[in-house]
Amino acid sequence: MNKQSLPLRGKKIIFAILFLLAFLERVAFDLGPNFEFVTGAMLLAAAYLGTRYSLTLVLVVMVLSDLTLGNTNIFLFTWSGFLIPALVASKVLTKAKNKIISGSFAGIATSLFFYFWTNFGVWALDSWSMYTNDLNGLLKSYEMGLPFLKMNLLSTILLVPAGFVLFETYLFIQKGLKENSYKRIVMLN
Repeated sequence: MNKQSLPLRGKKIIFAILFLLAFLERVAFDLGPNFEFVTGAMLLAAAYLGTRYSLTLVLVVMVLSDLTLGNTNIFLFTWSGFLIPALVASKVLTKAKNKIISGSFAGIATSLFFYFWTNFGVWALDSWSMYTNDLNGLLKSYEMGLPFLKMNLLSTILLVPAGFVLFETYLFIQKGLKENSYKRIVMLN
């Protein structure tokens, strides 16, 4: 089932569920530093709902959760660290034959991109004077970010495939229910 075959009402319900899971994990059920579901929600939206929904989901989750949690200028890198992969994932995942495997690899790629991009941002913006303005400072920023990368990859490896398996199972069940309904209608005629 592709994004075109989902009815608008179904897309809105899926969007709302993904939003609630990602938002609540960020603000209420924080499972640890960089253990998050924004990546999973973004990839599921990209694969099954399309680019517009995926980008909107990321923006709404990040804006509302950052208003709740607070943020600094790093938000420019944090938000774009999800938005850029959302654009790429929307193009790749909608065409993928095996969304579970493709989504899992896209999750790992997103985590790595997010790590390199946001740690570059921490170094570039360095308003706390933690790092020197040279290659050593940038490398130190990446070194200090490794524990966050570990947690982010862990959440991605656990949550992204689980999300895709659940969604594919739901679609499989829905397809079976529709086929059975069609068979019953044909048998009645």
